[in-house]
Amino acid sequence: MNGGQGMDAEITPLLKKPRAALFSPGHRMRMNIVPMFLNIFIPWGIFVYCFGLSSFYLMYAAPLIAWICISVIFIFWIFFVIVAFCARRYDPDPTWFTFFSILALICVIWGIVSGLANLHKYEAPYFTLLEMSVATGVNGTGVNPSVISGEDVMDAGLITFQAGSSFDATKAWHFMKGTLYCVAPILGPGVSVPMRQTYDFWAIGKDCCSITASDFRCGSWGSTQAHTGLREINEADLEFYRLAVKQAESLYDIMAPHPIFLKWTEGGSSSLSSLSSRGFFGSGGLAAHQDALPPEVKALHIKGFSNFIVFSGSNLLFCIFAVTLASARFAFLGRSRSPYDEVLGEAP
Repeated sequence: MNGGQGMDAEITPLLKKPRAALFSPGHRMRMNIVPMFLNIFIPWGIFVYCFGLSSFYLMYAAPLIAWICISVIFIFWIFFVIVAFCARRYDPDPTWFTFFSILALICVIWGIVSGLANLHKYEAPYFTLLEMSVATGVNGTGVNPSVISGEDVMDAGLITFQAGSSFDATKAWHFMKGTLYCVAPILGPGVSVPMRQTYDFWAIGKDCCSITASDFRCGSWGSTQAHTGLREINEADLEFYRLAVKQAESLYDIMAPHPIFLKWTEGGSSSLSSLSSRGFFGSGGLAAHQDALPPEVKALHIKGFSNFIVFSGSNLLFCIFAVTLASARFAFLGRSRSPYDEVLGEAP
């Protein structure tokens, strides 16, 4: 019997069956659940790490430190790329190292890009407003927009005007650039023209005024309790609001040398009135008075954190889906019959 097997090997030396690789035909893979879980949760953890670093306060206050922390992930990724390359070089079978390197890179890029977008749209405006001061007027009685110049409150993020202050809808105007940017001057109680003869405070809004007439229905426009202005700090929007004010200056023959753009609101008014002011500005700014934050400011942070939760959940589902596909592909490799078995089986 042994002689016959040796003779078959001499007759068909080129068809000598090699050692079966893990993914070679006729050698089915036994899936290991441990690397499957690792390839789900480690890339997901990388995404959460990169999104959190690029989206919240560290990137806003100390971007250099945030980028250094993110670079650690790239070093970690380069190490696994080298491991995957060596594994592919000395073992032709597909490995989880290659899959992990690809998935980790996707999660890193996805986390950084979406985190930075979340930072610029929601978290950065929120932190900027927290760092700005609160203008409550002399002894907290409110700012009189007909007396005070815009230059006096350039660093204010929230301005409480005197009771009875309102915007002048008869001098409202707009600028159209895809979106309708609406502006209306804010006046002190009981006056129709500022004492300084300059209109420095402007209520603003989007798509809330008429194109053909002086009309303004933005923010808390119908509330008699509204006399608080929340500073607009979006530079892209400020450019169009300035153009709207320029047109209003020309149309109504008024002057606005230092316009400050504010969202008209009643939020936080009662809390702001209780601030123990020393001088013209409330002490400590908005960051020191979280209870005085208008809903619009709180909504920025809430939306930013909600995006973090939604994106983290989406990425986890993506990692599960990717590992499921890879596992299915790996499991089907090697299910076909080996050609060596077919040829040797037909040999005489």
